[in-house]
Amino acid sequence: MIGIGKWQGTVNIQILKFSGDVFITIADNNGKYGVDIQLPEQLKNVKLRFDTIEEVGGDSLKGKGKLLTPAGRELGFEASVSFDGDEMSGYLKIAIANIKIKNGRRIG
Repeated sequence: MIGIGKWQGTVNIQILKFSGDVFITIADNNGKYGVDIQLPEQLKNVKLRFDTIEEVGGDSLKGKGKLLTPAGRELGFEASVSFDGDEMSGYLKIAIANIKIKNGRRIG
Protein backbone atom coordinates (compact mmCIF):
# COMPACT_ATOMS: atom_id res chain seq x y z
CA MET A 1 0.00 0.00 0.00
CA ILE A 2 1.18 3.51 -0.84
CA GLY A 3 1.56 6.45 1.55
CA ILE A 4 0.67 4.73 4.81
CA GLY A 5 1.31 7.16 7.66
CA LYS A 6 0.64 10.72 8.76
CA TRP A 7 1.30 13.67 6.48
CA GLN A 8 1.18 17.45 6.70
CA GLY A 9 0.97 19.96 3.87
CA THR A 10 -0.01 23.55 3.18
CA VAL A 11 -3.01 24.76 1.20
CA ASN A 12 -3.71 28.25 -0.11
CA ILE A 13 -7.36 28.75 -0.94
CA GLN A 14 -7.53 31.96 -2.92
CA ILE A 15 -11.32 32.11 -3.30
CA LEU A 16 -11.67 32.04 0.49
CA LYS A 17 -8.56 34.20 1.02
CA PHE A 18 -6.68 32.06 3.51
CA SER A 19 -4.00 29.43 3.78
CA GLY A 20 -3.30 26.80 6.38
CA ASP A 21 -2.10 23.32 7.13
CA VAL A 22 -3.88 20.13 6.21
CA PHE A 23 -3.19 16.84 8.01
CA ILE A 24 -3.75 13.53 6.24
CA THR A 25 -3.66 10.10 7.84
CA ILE A 26 -3.57 7.12 5.47
CA ALA A 27 -4.10 3.67 6.96
CA ASP A 28 -4.50 0.06 5.85
CA ASN A 29 -8.08 -0.85 6.73
CA ASN A 30 -8.12 -4.61 6.01
CA GLY A 31 -6.62 -4.16 2.54
CA LYS A 32 -8.57 -0.99 1.74
CA TYR A 33 -7.37 2.56 2.18
CA GLY A 34 -8.63 4.45 5.21
CA VAL A 35 -8.11 8.21 4.86
CA ASP A 36 -8.71 10.88 7.50
CA ILE A 37 -8.21 14.52 6.51
CA GLN A 38 -8.09 17.40 8.96
CA LEU A 39 -8.60 20.68 7.14
CA PRO A 40 -7.43 24.10 8.38
CA GLU A 41 -9.39 25.60 11.29
CA GLN A 42 -11.41 27.84 8.95
CA LEU A 43 -12.84 24.69 7.30
CA LYS A 44 -13.25 22.51 10.39
CA ASN A 45 -16.96 21.95 9.64
CA VAL A 46 -16.34 20.76 6.08
CA LYS A 47 -16.20 16.97 5.74
CA LEU A 48 -14.67 14.86 2.98
CA ARG A 49 -16.10 11.39 2.30
CA PHE A 50 -14.24 9.16 -0.14
CA ASP A 51 -16.24 6.79 -2.31
CA THR A 52 -13.22 5.35 -4.16
CA ILE A 53 -9.46 5.33 -3.67
CA GLU A 54 -7.11 3.64 -6.11
CA GLU A 55 -3.38 3.34 -6.65
CA VAL A 56 -1.97 5.02 -9.74
CA GLY A 57 1.49 3.86 -10.75
CA GLY A 58 3.75 3.00 -7.86
CA ASP A 59 3.70 6.35 -6.09
CA SER A 60 0.23 7.96 -6.23
CA LEU A 61 -3.28 7.63 -4.88
CA LYS A 62 -6.38 9.00 -6.58
CA GLY A 63 -9.81 9.23 -5.01
CA LYS A 64 -13.29 10.53 -5.64
CA GLY A 65 -16.03 11.39 -3.20
CA LYS A 66 -18.27 14.05 -1.71
CA LEU A 67 -17.41 17.25 0.12
CA LEU A 68 -20.10 18.03 2.70
CA THR A 69 -20.53 21.72 3.55
CA PRO A 70 -21.86 23.03 6.90
CA ALA A 71 -25.00 24.15 5.02
CA GLY A 72 -25.68 20.53 4.03
CA ARG A 73 -24.64 20.90 0.40
CA GLU A 74 -22.74 18.05 -1.29
CA LEU A 75 -20.10 18.75 -3.91
CA GLY A 76 -18.32 16.04 -5.84
CA PHE A 77 -14.53 16.09 -5.62
CA GLU A 78 -11.49 14.39 -7.05
CA ALA A 79 -8.23 14.18 -5.11
CA SER A 80 -4.76 12.97 -5.97
CA VAL A 81 -1.58 12.69 -3.91
CA SER A 82 1.90 11.62 -5.00
CA PHE A 83 4.64 10.41 -2.70
CA ASP A 84 8.41 10.61 -3.01
CA GLY A 85 10.04 9.17 0.09
CA ASP A 86 9.03 11.44 2.96
CA GLU A 87 7.61 14.14 0.67
CA MET A 88 4.06 14.46 -0.65
CA SER A 89 2.16 16.74 -3.02
CA GLY A 90 -1.34 16.72 -4.40
CA TYR A 91 -4.58 18.48 -5.14
CA LEU A 92 -8.28 18.52 -4.38
CA LYS A 93 -10.50 19.51 -7.29
CA ILE A 94 -14.08 20.63 -6.70
CA ALA A 95 -16.46 22.55 -8.96
CA ILE A 96 -15.41 25.95 -7.62
CA ALA A 97 -11.68 25.44 -7.07
CA ASN A 98 -8.56 23.39 -7.62
CA ILE A 99 -6.71 23.37 -4.29
CA LYS A 100 -3.05 22.34 -4.34
CA ILE A 101 -1.32 20.70 -1.38
CA LYS A 102 2.24 22.02 -1.18
CA ASN A 103 5.30 21.32 0.96
CA GLY A 104 3.88 17.98 2.09
CA ARG A 105 5.97 15.88 4.42
CA ARG A 106 5.66 12.76 6.54
CA ILE A 107 5.09 13.52 10.21
CA GLY A 108 4.46 10.02 11.50
